[in-house]
Amino acid sequence: MSQTVDDHSSYKEWETTKMMELQDQELKRARKGAWCLPASCQGRAVALLYILLAFCFVLLLAVIVISLQKINAMWEALEEARLRNEKIHASSWQNLSHVQHFMDQQMSSQLTAFHSHLLNVSKEVENMRAKMTQCEAGCGKALSDRLRVLEGQTASWPAPGELAELKHQESTMRALLNGVLEEMRQVSEVICTRCPAGWQQFLRTCYFFSTDQKAWMDAKLFCTNLSSHLAIINSEQENKFLANQIMETQTYWLGLTDMHKEGDWQWVDGRPLSLRLWSSGEPNNVGHYGEDCAFLYANGHWNDAVCSKAEPFICERSC
Repeated sequence: MSQTVDDHSSYKEWETTKMMELQDQELKRARKGAWCLPASCQGRAVALLYILLAFCFVLLLAVIVISLQKINAMWEALEEARLRNEKIHASSWQNLSHVQHFMDQQMSSQLTAFHSHLLNVSKEVENMRAKMTQCEAGCGKALSDRLRVLEGQTASWPAPGELAELKHQESTMRALLNGVLEEMRQVSEVICTRCPAGWQQFLRTCYFFSTDQKAWMDAKLFCTNLSSHLAIINSEQENKFLANQIMETQTYWLGLTDMHKEGDWQWVDGRPLSLRLWSSGEPNNVGHYGEDCAFLYANGHWNDAVCSKAEPFICERSC
């Protein structure tokens, strides 16, 4: 009986030991499985990684879409600002053009009035000069006659004091008359009153605006035959005066060319070009034959053109 009990105890101990060994083996397998995943665990990890990548892609796409929307809104705002700026610029330019046109009209009317006033003054100066010349001749003759009479009477009526006084008055009057005549001569040189019929005057220069159209060389020869030359512009005021005489759709040859050397623009008197009032992008010398002669627009700008082109022209001469 005791033997049976001992055998049963030994069996229990063996069974307990076996169970502990099995548990140890299971624990080792579990630890080993933590470092080396089975194929099913690896598949779940790859699927999870794909999910994470898809989420990141969706998030990135959402960020890109939001950024594009913001950029598009910024572009729209910039375009709106640009259009608004263009409208403001166009409105300002239009207002400036109106102001400039008004000022040009005012200046033109003032120049016309001033020119008319100068003509009146010059005529008065010429009349006064003529009267002073007559006075010099008449008064001088009267004094000379009086002196001769007095000198002839010295034998019967000695009056040396009165004779000396008259001689002094004569010399004084002649000096005054000479001074006045010299001043009038200088004034008449500043004010021109001798432009031929059909010519326009600006300061001391006369201008002829042709009604015929000629090539540049023919126009130059025509002006030479009139004892003048094609117009030479020396100031913006002179350019404005000439432009104001031109109709809106007309152009007139000037005495300006670079036919002797391309790009070296000179006036017909040989002077180099200093004042430059070219239109935007001009001179451009386009075309097969080039553009070597300049003409004037009604807006006061210049342009180069083919010299053989028939255009009206402006001749210029001094008073």
